[in-house]
Amino acid sequence: MFKNLMLYRLGPEWPASAAQLEEALAREPFAECGATQQKSTGWVPPRGPEHGALVESVDGQWIARLAIETRAVPGEAVRRKAQEAIDQIEKTTGRKPGKKEARDIRDDALLALLPQAFPRLGQVTVWLNPQERWLALDAGSQGKADEVISSLVRVAGPGFAVGLLQTQRSPQAAMAAWLAAETPDELPDSLHVERECELKGSGDEPAVVRFTRHDLATDEVRQHIAEGKLPTKLALGWQGRVGFVLTQALQLKKITFQEGVFEEGGSPAQGDDRFDADAALATGELSALITDLVAALGGEVEATAVTEQAPPAASPARSAAPAAGDPPF
Repeated sequence: MFKNLMLYRLGPEWPASAAQLEEALAREPFAECGATQQKSTGWVPPRGPEHGALVESVDGQWIARLAIETRAVPGEAVRRKAQEAIDQIEKTTGRKPGKKEARDIRDDALLALLPQAFPRLGQVTVWLNPQERWLALDAGSQGKADEVISSLVRVAGPGFAVGLLQTQRSPQAAMAAWLAAETPDELPDSLHVERECELKGSGDEPAVVRFTRHDLATDEVRQHIAEGKLPTKLALGWQGRVGFVLTQALQLKKITFQEGVFEEGGSPAQGDDRFDADAALATGELSALITDLVAALGGEVEATAVTEQAPPAASPARSAAPAAGDPPF
């Protein structure tokens, strides 16, 4: 159910219940891109279109899903069509369009080509742990995470506060110490180092060393750390149950559940029961993993780091079109 996690801390006031969260998300339901729209975002039922609920509560955990649909027109196609119009103006009038007119021509070219572009739909699963007040986003890029946070800022109203989950010890410092460890006793009890990492040096053109499918408990790796190279990514395992890559920004990527974890509950479930079973197992395992990881990083920084109404609210994506040639994210 989750491949990546970006972790946030919610303030104490919002939401008070799953019903309040549902009411808020209903203010921005998803609608498909119009013929001349580059992007549309909105909330969809996490179980699928045949279900109406925008928030599902499973074992006390709340699951929601933001849909992001984009229409992308290659910049070269826009430039080519705009140039044809500019050439025609020069040929028929003998004058060269000015900068503002040329920009308007490019915008018109983009609008003309957008209906021919195939829409691409992506979704971000949102998990809210109301007891711990963690907000976790299954987003592989910061742009998609920002779409979720911006929508929550718009729909939540007063009392909404969110900030990145912060730990006393930085993930980079902890990962460096784990890689420099001489014995397994120097590692956290619940975590073990796997066979993948990325190390980066300092300076204007930093050296980058990547290890893949490679034993990291070696003098070679420790020497890189001693020379000042710091880990930006490190593959870890938790309790022999979940594997993931930890980044210097405290993001969990490439999450994989070990064989047998999802079969522990008995016979495989189907349909709606499968959604409930997967959500309960995934959030249960990941809640325990996050707890252990935060502890291994020295515990969480005081919740005063949560910022009221951050990041700045943007206008809804459905009613705003990026400038011609701009990427969808």
